[in-house]
Amino acid sequence: MRRHDLTNMRTRTIDAVTAMRIRQYEQLTGEPVTFPVPVEKIVERVLGLDFDWVDIEEQPGEQILAGLIPEERRIVLNSRHLDLFQQKPGLERSTIGHEAGHWDIDIDRTSLHHPRLPGFEMQTSVVRRQAADRHVLVEVLNRAAYDERYFELYRELTAGQDSPEVRSAVDRYQSSLLMPDWLIRAAVKDVDVTSWPALYELAERAQVTISNLVVRLQRLDVIYVPEGTKDLYAGRDAFLGQKHLF
Repeated sequence: MRRHDLTNMRTRTIDAVTAMRIRQYEQLTGEPVTFPVPVEKIVERVLGLDFDWVDIEEQPGEQILAGLIPEERRIVLNSRHLDLFQQKPGLERSTIGHEAGHWDIDIDRTSLHHPRLPGFEMQTSVVRRQAADRHVLVEVLNRAAYDERYFELYRELTAGQDSPEVRSAVDRYQSSLLMPDWLIRAAVKDVDVTSWPALYELAERAQVTISNLVVRLQRLDVIYVPEGTKDLYAGRDAFLGQKHLF
């Protein structure tokens, strides 16, 4: 069971949840949170989750960065992708934030303590996984149209994975936790948001990936990037105003 209807969960609602978690951490430590947000400590001390590196088996065409084992209150990161985490600074932090989002706004934690019916014991396998190669899934689904054997393969490939609405919500959770509204707006006051080098410097300061930063800034309407371009504008209104000049 889910705690919330994630399909209709607005970003401002998610922002309120992550802001509450950050404030709880500040009360525990007596220190204000600044960039980079100490996501690991917040997840450990406020949400009560542990971390572990394990070898997570992957299906053909699948790349699993991490998973959540709710019954053990444990986030597991896939040791198969240590090199990838090292190559992409900020990826490990966003992955932890993603799994924390499952715990905080997705799963119904009260159901974890309900007694199970005989024969339905608690499973210890990794759930809430990310994520399959979409190209492989499309190919398998196309083949399933004329070969029913592929239906079973499709089910195996997608077992335990995020649906689009869940992924959207928990991704917004992680970006909100790593880049809270008040810290971002304070940081960009002295930053030329129409400069890619300046954004890369901000991403390094916040210890997030540049793609994560850009998506967050667009959601807050701090910047606007027209689809199919790398042009930067200081919000959608600036872009529309520029268009009216031509």
